[in-house]
Formats: sequence, C-alpha cells, structure tokens
Amino acid sequence: MLLLQEQDRERLAEELHDNIISQLNLIRLNLNDKKPEDLNHDLKKSMQLIRELSHNLTPPDLDEVELVDLIADYLDQINKNIEVIFHHMTIRTTISNPVKLNLFRIIQELITNILKHAEATRVDVSLRISLNYLILTIEDNGRGFIIEKHSGGIGLRNIQSRAQKIKAIYKLKTQPEKGTKFIACMAIQ
Repeated sequence: MLLLQEQDRERLAEELHDNIISQLNLIRLNLNDKKPEDLNHDLKKSMQLIRELSHNLTPPDLDEVELVDLIADYLDQINKNIEVIFHHMTIRTTISNPVKLNLFRIIQELITNILKHAEATRVDVSLRISLNYLILTIEDNGRGFIIEKHSGGIGLRNIQSRAQKIKAIYKLKTQPEKGTKFIACMAIQ
C-alpha cells in the first residue's frame, strides 16, 4: 500500500511539474504580449488542467487526439516566444495513451527548460513513427550546459522516469555554447 501511495505521489509530482508549471510558464512569458482577456483565458485553461488533474491524472481526450496533433498544438503556442520547426513523418499506427502522455510531458519539460535556461532562438522538433519504432528529436541552438551540474534536477529525473515507463531509450547531448539535442527511441508494440 505504501508503494502504491508513493507511486501516486510521484505521478502527481510529475504532472504538476511537467504540465501545470509548463502552462503557467507560458503565461508568464506572454505577459507583456497578450491582452488581459487572452491572459484570463490562459489562466482559466491552467485552472482547468489542475481540476482535471485532481479528478484524473490522465487527460480525458487523449483517445481522440493523435500524438502529432497534440505536439503540434503545443508547439504552436511556443512559436510565439521562439522559432519552432516541427517535422514529422508518421505511419498510421496506434500509440497507447500512456505513451502519448509520457512523450508529451517529456516534450513539455524539454521545451520549458529551453525557454527558461537556453537563451535559444530556435528549436527543431522531429517525430518519426514507423511500424516498428518511434524516434523523437528536440534540438535547440541555445547556450547548452554541463549535464553533470544539472543531473539532480526534478525535470531531468522526471524525463528519466517517464522514459523508463514507456521503455524508451534516450540521450541528451549538450555542451556549453553548442546547444542541446535530445533523442529518444522506443519500439512500437
């Protein structure tokens, strides 16, 4: 029972950090560029996300949305703050809701970190889905960082945890002043 409680707490912490904080960060970044009614709408949207989280940690419409569309909608919001290039090449195949959710949260965390820390002007996101594999690549032209100095952060731990849940293998390549590149690969079952 204690193990189940800890798993629920971990999931809740991940959702709050990767989803809600990401949405609120977008609002903060757009404070000067948006009209009050648009900010009000964004705040209501964040409140709705919190409400959904309190009822059910999995968003209700995940069955109805393709992974590519979920990512594209999110990146459209980001495109106001930074140049975003999204390439996708997919074969129609069923992606489970847990995989969709965890991949989407990984993307949100990576993009949030880019917006907050990288001082990047461009982000390239690539999603390739074949019959056997899914490959996600996110690359920025920012200032990069030394991984060893940032490996203890909750965001990187959440990425690792989410990747393990969906049996994805990932690599994070970065160097100071050389940007950052994240590559994840997983088998489609």
